[in-house]
This record gives sequence, structure tokens and C-alpha cells, in this order.
Amino acid sequence: MNLQFLNLLSVDRFGLKTENLSWADERTLVVKKWNWDYQKAWSFQKEAVRLLQDFPRLRVLIACSHPHVFTNGRGLQKPRKGEVLELKEFRAEDYPTLPFPLKQIERGGGLTFHHPGQYIFYPISKLNPASLSLSKMIDEIFLYAGEVLTAWGVKGISTENKLLGLWVGEKKIASMGIAIEKLTTFHGMALNLVTDQKMREALRVLNPCGLSSSTYTAVDELTTLPNDPQEAFHQEFIKRVIHAWK
Repeated sequence: MNLQFLNLLSVDRFGLKTENLSWADERTLVVKKWNWDYQKAWSFQKEAVRLLQDFPRLRVLIACSHPHVFTNGRGLQKPRKGEVLELKEFRAEDYPTLPFPLKQIERGGGLTFHHPGQYIFYPISKLNPASLSLSKMIDEIFLYAGEVLTAWGVKGISTENKLLGLWVGEKKIASMGIAIEKLTTFHGMALNLVTDQKMREALRVLNPCGLSSSTYTAVDELTTLPNDPQEAFHQEFIKRVIHAWK
């Protein structure tokens, strides 16, 4: 079944090679590619979602980063009853000369940003209310990311904020935007590992997720990173996810 799935996926169409793929167990394909073209990664996700309709027991866990790009989702987080969220909506027509490409996509959330210094996790998986609900998926992605960063020396990591994300005090280090198609998830988490000065400068006039750009920080501003931080984070993070989502 796994070989049939890979043949149908035809990964070379998306800029992937054999070394980018590994089977963590009989049902979990891990795809890892740093600095992956955003459009190719998006197309790969859509193809994986389509194929999982015929292979519902399988899942595809993607770890990657992208060249500099902005993405805009379906809209900003909505306030709960009695809640006030002071968020600024992004309108593309107000910014005709953005320094990086802008992609309009189907995930939840507003404007966000990607650059080569991030760790991005896209889980392509069938949801199941009994074993892996959407809320459980989001909670556990943040939980395991937080466990790794805590072990690295980052203190005070929390999701206890009325705005979705991974936070350290009033600073945001990771954003989450999930899309669901035919009960299958795609898109996911973007964790800011390494500060990117080009992106930081570009964000000065923007409001990622409706927030001031000064709200965002990166892990390298909070602790000393290990060598090859993307790979180091990936190894610790993905083993936790695979163990939990058996």
C-alpha cells in the first residue's frame, strides 16, 4: 500500500527527491525539505489531501521552511462571546509594493509570513473525533513544540492567550492556521526559530495575524540555539508527534 501511495503521489513533480521522504511507521510518511518553494509545497499538500481519500489510514507529516513569502488566509480570528480582539485586517490593495510574494490561501487566520529560518509543520491527516480531533491536533502540536523549546532553555512558553499561538509572555513565537477538506487537515504551524532581518524589516508596516509586528519574536532571541536548529528541532518534535498519533 505504501509503495502504491508513493507512486500515485509522484513526488518529483513537487521538487522532492527520495532523500526528502521517510516512513516513520507503516502509516506515517514524513516529508522534510528546507527552503521549499511555497507553491510547490502547497500543491503537494493538496495532492496528499486528495489521495488520502483513498488511503484514509495513511498520513503525511511535512517539515519544511520556505523562501520569503507572505500568505493570507480566510480571515482573522473571531472573538468569543463577550471578548474584544483589537486586530487589524490586512487588505492587499493597501500594499501594492510588498517586498515578497503574497499568496491567498484557504487556511484559517489572516496575514502571516514565512522565511528560511522557520520550522513549518503541515500535518495531512484524517480527523477522527475519537482519536484525533482538530482541537487535540492543535493542542498537541503546540505542546510538543513547547516541550522541545523548554528543553532548549526557553522559559515561560504558553498557549494561555486569547489569541491562538505559542507565546512567551507577550511575545509570539509560533502561529497556527489549519484548513480542512473532506475531514483531512492541511496547512499548520510556523515556528520562528531564527531571526530574519529582511522579513523583520518588511513586517514593520504590516500586521501579521492582525497584530503589531513587534509582537513577534524568534527562538534565537530567547535562548542559544543548537547547531543546525531546524534539524535538531525536527528530530525531537517529530518523534513526539509520531508516538502520540499512533
